[in-house]
Amino acid sequence: MRLPPLPTLETPRLRLRKLIMEDAEDFYRHLGSSEAVTRYMLWNPHQDFSESVASIQKALHRYEAGGCIRWGIALKETNSLIGVIELLRFEKDTDSCSFAYMLGEAFWGKGYGTEALTAAFDFAFTQMEIKAITADHMAENPASGRVMEKAGMRKTGILPGKYTKNGKPYDAVEYTITTTDWNKNGSTEA
Repeated sequence: MRLPPLPTLETPRLRLRKLIMEDAEDFYRHLGSSEAVTRYMLWNPHQDFSESVASIQKALHRYEAGGCIRWGIALKETNSLIGVIELLRFEKDTDSCSFAYMLGEAFWGKGYGTEALTAAFDFAFTQMEIKAITADHMAENPASGRVMEKAGMRKTGILPGKYTKNGKPYDAVEYTITTTDWNKNGSTEA
């Protein structure tokens, strides 16, 4: 499946845009090197700035290959990177996908995650004709679930031991939103 070109999405406070090499410093400072941010990711904090540079380079290569719908989440007023959000795991047979996101700790609790997720959902449902989006989070990270619920998702189950990080198993909590749910809510407001 060839993905559409990545558009820039605007919300009241955010710009979802392509990552650029100039984002590497913000990526390292707010995301890659943060113990708090990476605590519930399947990777450990970057020990060196070069790891964040490599992460940006990987995204740039994926853009060029047409295999990536990954936005940098930037504050509209400064264009500085505060997070990333990605649509992924596209299933052509069911017109479904998943997503992943992360925000720098300094930007938690301000509604930015919901605002970015709502914009990504609107794009997926209206521009890509996706029928359902599912995602999960480690059970130990209920704040991520609250963001998903605020964006219109509903909890659909628990997946025991789905993830392993540093040799420890973690349960996952799964959420879903469908086109019908999205249309019923009738809003793209954050």
